[in-house]
Amino acid sequence: MKRWARRVLGRFAPVALFLAFAPLPATAGELAPRPLPTPQALEGQLAAFDVPGIAIATLKRCEPDEATVAGRASLGPPRAVASTTVFEAASLSKPVFAWLVMQLVDEKLIDLDRPMAETFDYARIPDKAAYSQLTPRMVLIHRTGLPNWVDGDTDFPERVAPIPFHHPPGTAYSYSGEAFQLLQAFVERKTGLTLQALFQARLGRWMPHSTFTRPLPPGTTASRGYRSAKQASGGRDMTNLTDFAMSAASLVTTAQDYARFLSLVCKREGLSRAAYDDMLRPQGPMPQGDSPYSASRGLGWVITDRDGTTRVSHNGSNGEYRAYAGFDPASGEGVVMLTNGVQGRALIESLLAGQTSGRRAGASAP
Repeated sequence: MKRWARRVLGRFAPVALFLAFAPLPATAGELAPRPLPTPQALEGQLAAFDVPGIAIATLKRCEPDEATVAGRASLGPPRAVASTTVFEAASLSKPVFAWLVMQLVDEKLIDLDRPMAETFDYARIPDKAAYSQLTPRMVLIHRTGLPNWVDGDTDFPERVAPIPFHHPPGTAYSYSGEAFQLLQAFVERKTGLTLQALFQARLGRWMPHSTFTRPLPPGTTASRGYRSAKQASGGRDMTNLTDFAMSAASLVTTAQDYARFLSLVCKREGLSRAAYDDMLRPQGPMPQGDSPYSASRGLGWVITDRDGTTRVSHNGSNGEYRAYAGFDPASGEGVVMLTNGVQGRALIESLLAGQTSGRRAGASAP
């Protein structure tokens, strides 16, 4: 386990888990293909971090390689995680949506730098002068000036609360799920298709066990999210999955499905060379976090520079569901991790950093 964690995942630590949207501290390590740990080895990590279950899939030379699962998808009644167990991907939804947007850019249906207000009004934004400046690019690099969420206790289709600007558009980093929902509405108007229809038509071949909306794909089973692996009665269903797709957060997926998507990006397939060059270049600096490595937003991705070496990654956090995906463009090695526990953040960080002992259950990440 120690060799695998350090040598297969260790190099991804400085990619940083952008939980709380900032880099986390990390340790260095070498990245070389090694067998994944056994489920039995992972069980100890799950217990140490008080996380019910985990699914992991890796890339080798940009191709899907190994996969493993461990722990429980549900605590009551007990049900083991399987390769077909789906987890809430949370903000790992955003890179998938960004990829779909870039296909539409290639097809000349979307102009990343043309203000959306020229052809599309969004009633929830009352400041029309500021709205007139918003472009799809600003959304994808999180520089719209909009907040993450407004009226978060209301189901999204019923939200009517006005969305204020925290910064003038284009002037500062501002992570925003609301902005992604705005761009989704714009894309659906432009194409005449729902996000779910676009996803199924363009990525369904590679992600057959994934969806942005109900029902679950055939052959899959649902997981439940937990605040503690010791409290079977405290779990929740995948409540982010409804009849309404959310580009910011509603994707549910398996580790192997998401690894196939990550492979497409790593191999730079499905989009033009120009689109990938644009998507995977640093465009919007992120605030300095605890990591010594600089980080910027690409189009839907976080781009981290570790001593001149680029890493591409994103994280997901829907409360009880924590997730991570990242790859090294130079070596083609990558990893996807999906968990169904609040402490999944700390578990994933520990695996990326090559730690094997785990923190005391319930302890916070550094």
